[in-house]
Amino acid sequence: MKAVKEKISIEEFDGKNYQVKLVEPYDKALITHYLHNYRNGVSKHYKEDAVKVLENFVEYKENEEQISILAEDALQQLLFEVENVPFPTPENYTFKFIDLFAGIGGFRLAMQNVGGKCVFTSEWEKGAQKTYRHNFGEVPFGDITQERVKNYIPQEFDILCAGFPCQAFSIAGNRKGFADTRGTLFFDIEQIVVKHKPKVVFLENVKNLISHDKGNTFKTIIDTLEQKLGYKVFTKVLNSMTHANIPQNRERIFIIAFDPNQVKNYANFKFPSEIKLTKTIHDILEKGKQADNLYYKNIA
Repeated sequence: MKAVKEKISIEEFDGKNYQVKLVEPYDKALITHYLHNYRNGVSKHYKEDAVKVLENFVEYKENEEQISILAEDALQQLLFEVENVPFPTPENYTFKFIDLFAGIGGFRLAMQNVGGKCVFTSEWEKGAQKTYRHNFGEVPFGDITQERVKNYIPQEFDILCAGFPCQAFSIAGNRKGFADTRGTLFFDIEQIVVKHKPKVVFLENVKNLISHDKGNTFKTIIDTLEQKLGYKVFTKVLNSMTHANIPQNRERIFIIAFDPNQVKNYANFKFPSEIKLTKTIHDILEKGKQADNLYYKNIA
């Protein structure tokens, strides 16, 4: 057997030969969540299963590729990979959050920018998972409707973030709401809130959620948060053009719910004021591509 300082990567977990050696269907999610929390107490939550994944991977390298590598060396290489990313976790974080229906990481980026530490991520779409992994070094767990995935959520965190699927409520979709399977995903959020009781529930959806089914869908969501779960709820439609300095007319409903037992000053909450739009589309487009985009706009 050849003994070398082999360079390994998270990407190897996707290899066809390794796939038959999987310990768990969420090997990449487990190992990256463990490593992202390696320097704090949350790592204990993932350690048992993550160690099995790591040992299985080392065994695979030895038996299938005839390469000897120490588990500690493998761990350190993978640790460097998940930390050396465009948007790393802030070193001095002040709160913990989970990122559900994560997409490519918009919620996570915002939370990290104000000192948040993500301790669990879920996103089932494969393309979005790859982009999320590139941005943050972490592979999201899959379908949050599965009880096994929910069980990977650490018991304690401060904020639940969820841009839950909007197709069931959007004008562009079929607008079936809770009659659509995607619409019922709100009730998976409810289950997680009941079990973990976070300080804050932070939800985002399309503006049309408010008026869907003559307001009954929105009322069901608010009543669930307030009357059933005991949270104090604030809602408002915000536009990225007036609140994020982004030249895009993108209106979304934001739902912020506080547990009054854990957030005593919840009544002081206020949505941010509008800010002046100073950017244009030319600040966003790649340099050298602007003329091409204007050309396509003119002939469309």
